[in-house]
Amino acid sequence: MNRIRQFERMIGGRWTGVVFHRNGAMKDPNQNQRPMRFCEAVRDSAMKPLTLTKECVNCAGALRSFGWDGGRDEELAENMTQTQKIGLESANSLIEKTPRLNGDVSSISIGDLDSPDIIISYLQPETAMNFIYQWQKKYAEKIDTKLSSIMSVCGSVAAGAYVRDEIRLSFGCPESRKYGDIGRDRLVIGVPFRMAERFIKD
Repeated sequence: MNRIRQFERMIGGRWTGVVFHRNGAMKDPNQNQRPMRFCEAVRDSAMKPLTLTKECVNCAGALRSFGWDGGRDEELAENMTQTQKIGLESANSLIEKTPRLNGDVSSISIGDLDSPDIIISYLQPETAMNFIYQWQKKYAEKIDTKLSSIMSVCGSVAAGAYVRDEIRLSFGCPESRKYGDIGRDRLVIGVPFRMAERFIKD
């Protein structure tokens, strides 16, 4: 059985894998052909795997989170002040604190994958509680996480889980709830796959 499906059977919910490719351009039959946001791709990956490149991502936050924006944080901050009514100083500070990849990723595959880097789910709170409860029973460890509603799925959760190698939680952001169809009864969680594998094996 696929290891993501094993994790689902233990925890519940629907999880999708994410792989960050670093081998340059790749031919992929799942290459996405329309502009989309990362949070949309997570949603759509439940139907079929897909692969994103810089050229098909149409969200400034996702481009920044995956190191594909050329370091235009000031431009992103100015956009946030206009669209989200956040003060410029606050926007700059929040962006600076949001995890990001270093720019060497060529593409990102999302879906039911054999060896993902991380797994992500839009979980109901009870299922998230079950995961944390089961984790603490196994390891007697607290799960400490910083919550953010800025670049929530792409930056705080996906990039955060990958670059900081830790479990990440978010309640989403206005854009991800709208475009990613994150329901009112859902939150976002990302888990490094090595941790999920450890959980399955122990």
